[in-house]
Amino acid sequence: MSPDQTFVLSALLQHNFLPMQKKAKEEMPPILSSVSFTPVVAEKLVKGKLRKSSDYQGYDAVEYKLTRFNGVSRICEIPHPTAYAELALSIHDHWDKLDYIAENKNSLIRPRQHKDGRLIVMDYERSFEKTRRRLSAAFGRRFTAHTDIANCFPSIYSHAVSWAAVTFDYAKKHKSSKPKGEWFNQLDEKLSKIKRKETQGVAIGPGTSNIFAEMILARVDAQLAQEFTYIRYIDDYTAYCETEEEAQKFIRRLGEELAKYKLLLNIKKTKICTLPNALSADWIGELALRLPATGELSGYDAVNYLNLAVQIAKKSPDGSVLKYALKNVVRRKLGFMAVFDVVRYALALSFHQTALLPLLETLFDATLLTDKFLFGAEVSRITLENARYRRSDGMAWGLYYLHKYGVSISADVAEEVISSRDCVGLLLLYRTGDPAHEAKVLKLVSSLDHSSLYDLDQYWLLLYQLFFDGKIASPYPNEDAFELMKSDGVNFLLP
Repeated sequence: MSPDQTFVLSALLQHNFLPMQKKAKEEMPPILSSVSFTPVVAEKLVKGKLRKSSDYQGYDAVEYKLTRFNGVSRICEIPHPTAYAELALSIHDHWDKLDYIAENKNSLIRPRQHKDGRLIVMDYERSFEKTRRRLSAAFGRRFTAHTDIANCFPSIYSHAVSWAAVTFDYAKKHKSSKPKGEWFNQLDEKLSKIKRKETQGVAIGPGTSNIFAEMILARVDAQLAQEFTYIRYIDDYTAYCETEEEAQKFIRRLGEELAKYKLLLNIKKTKICTLPNALSADWIGELALRLPATGELSGYDAVNYLNLAVQIAKKSPDGSVLKYALKNVVRRKLGFMAVFDVVRYALALSFHQTALLPLLETLFDATLLTDKFLFGAEVSRITLENARYRRSDGMAWGLYYLHKYGVSISADVAEEVISSRDCVGLLLLYRTGDPAHEAKVLKLVSSLDHSSLYDLDQYWLLLYQLFFDGKIASPYPNEDAFELMKSDGVNFLLP
């Protein structure tokens, strides 16, 4: 069932604006939220004093780097709220023409009305659903074809959105340079507007990026679903085939359909496998069997389990091993001393694997003794390490924990965060309330090129918070977005 229009707009603004699409919203600390960015505020922004297109081609965005298991960052973006409001309202206004993406049975990640208010949640199926689906699709077939799209979101051509919306011929015949032209041209124009009017790539992070990807890939699915049995998880395809020739044909046909929208297959991740094969990776089965099924988990068992996970992670190219194992341990009932054993091991692993940091909060809360936090030195060292490597998520989670548990942030950590010039890192350093750190943040803000709106846009989230708190005047003298948001109480930092 397709989500209704009202839900779509509220979800895109209040719940799918910041890059928090995983089920547990672990990309960013929970102190960050766009829940106060309501449809009413969005309407006011698009009716306010807008940026003159003659001076600047659209808006720039805040970068937020998510760290993968190999230490390489994936860049997400937090668009300027005015540009994003225009885009979200345009999607809302034309949702009746876009809701076909919610009915696409080949896609596992499609728009839905989730209970937490989100439209897009990047989560895998529950294990029993996944098992059922895979067994049903594989029955009577001998081969699987696996592939994905090379650099999917950065490769999406904004004009391809129009092609997907109304067919190639119609879109090309009705292409217009006027913003108030055909509805699909409006979508194209507003999509590029949040990225300096660039036509290549969509901003990763907001829910809008998934909507545009699904608009294109659902059209591809409509062609291939007539010929093949397969499923798609975002841009990752698995087809179930009776012969090897059919598997090869699937890969060839998929490549042909994607090419129409200027997308390419990832050759390095394309393979054909013989059935039967295991329903899950070998390491999942190995780890699943090694943890006691019931009862309180001892420190000995927990540490041995994490030891095994470390050994498997060294042999497996899959970066999910340590995260899977630590999640299993955190979810279990742990003896009092076992919690301390686990948190020390988890901190040691988190120094190397930034993606584990969101899992520490439950352990930290369980080890508080008369409100005294025992791991300030370790968290400070992890924060410093992530600041040195310019990892937004590592800085954000580290600073969040230090502030939450009342640990003073050292001059070394503060200086490295300042040197990183990372917008979210600077915001959370400022939020600690330390006058010395605040002065350093304000000094950096004063050094920004205030004559370049693009440079300011890359820090708009920090600038808005400073404006909201009365620390600076609006850096956008010819626009009123900050004033309008503040008058309606919009705050992207929760109390």
